[in-house]
Amino acid sequence: MAKDPWHYPQTALADQYLKTLAIGLSKSLVLFAQRRMGKTEFLRKDLLPAAEKAGYITIYVSLWESGEDPKSVLLDAIRKAAEGEGVIPGIWRRLGWPGSKGVRAHAGTIGAQASWEQGTAEASDRMLDLRQWMNTLAQKKNHTLLLVDEIQTLADEKRYGALVAALRSALDKHGDQIKAIFTGSSSEGLRWMFQKKKAPFFQFSHQIPFPQLGPEFVQHMLRAFANATQRQLNEAEAWQAFTDLALVPEHFRLMMANMVQSGSTDIAAALEEVKTAIQESADYPSK
Repeated sequence: MAKDPWHYPQTALADQYLKTLAIGLSKSLVLFAQRRMGKTEFLRKDLLPAAEKAGYITIYVSLWESGEDPKSVLLDAIRKAAEGEGVIPGIWRRLGWPGSKGVRAHAGTIGAQASWEQGTAEASDRMLDLRQWMNTLAQKKNHTLLLVDEIQTLADEKRYGALVAALRSALDKHGDQIKAIFTGSSSEGLRWMFQKKKAPFFQFSHQIPFPQLGPEFVQHMLRAFANATQRQLNEAEAWQAFTDLALVPEHFRLMMANMVQSGSTDIAAALEEVKTAIQESADYPSK
């Protein structure tokens, strides 16, 4: 993968999380922050490469991008890690799943057509398949790291309770070999999943606030801007703009992108432009 010059690397943070899991006191972690704070970029560009470098079999799933079928996305990603790319196990052919016809099952992007109504015999078969895939992963030489972005997508007990319970059971059973890191942007959803006494994930993971970025992030962005445009920006003004944007990296990146595109070095004007865009987006009625 080509290096993104605008990405602010958090290698030390990634290593810290991996060391926490390796110690063994926690078999899973939950990273919480509001959306647009850089969790997904951190998982994809820092934690995932660090885990692979450390020898983990990695599974990354973005449930935010999974549309209306997050269960299929999650299970297909686990299947692919257990069975390997290009393998069509007999289970899929027997049940007539989309994977038996070569569906492109990249985590977060597929649109599987199977029905997943809780309580059906077919759903029970698929939970058994999940357990088998997790057993297969646990028997592999290398440890596995499951990264699930926006886990609170599965907070609907009626729709996803059976899946979450089966996943919890498998992770409990194979916690020495299969580690997990979840992220979430909904405090209410995470409370339901990890703090409600009857929830399948009750007290399963240690919840950690995902740290906010600081001046080093702004300095990195200014260096990337200078390399891309051969123009310099005032660091104090840039830091003030970042704080005015509530330390939200995605909003600051948008401001920088607008300045690159327009050829401007006027931070104050670019800041007001982004603030206006944010307000208009917030005011736009959802359908």
